[in-house]
Amino acid sequence: MKKAKRILVALKTLDHAVELTDFACRLGARGANLLLVHVIELLEPTPLSAEVPDLEALANKIIGTAERVANRSGMKVSRLVLRAHYAGEALIHEIKDKKVELAVVGYHHRAMIAEMLLGTTARHLARHAPCHLLIAVPPRA
Repeated sequence: MKKAKRILVALKTLDHAVELTDFACRLGARGANLLLVHVIELLEPTPLSAEVPDLEALANKIIGTAERVANRSGMKVSRLVLRAHYAGEALIHEIKDKKVELAVVGYHHRAMIAEMLLGTTARHLARHAPCHLLIAVPPRA
């Protein structure tokens, strides 16, 4: 695979911010476009316009941390905070809309009830992403 020119980094937690952004920067072409994305995932009955200041503050902290890592890479960096009921679908939409060549996502070993019923975001992207996908799986503790 040649070095990607349009890369999306899906950031769920602060732990992911440094590691996933670093992976993306090493895999991308010089001067590539790097899109840092955090999805504020709201439960189905919750309107997407609902005020969630704590989640918005966390999203900005996560993106800001990743942005500091990315700014050292020589890539063009942009940031995006989305609101969605299902993060996987929101990310697929952005991947298609921005013609992303590589998506970088993290995975955690904690199974949550919603993930047991709906599946993980990483699994959704693996099934539906129209681009290369790097899923970073940390070692089990």
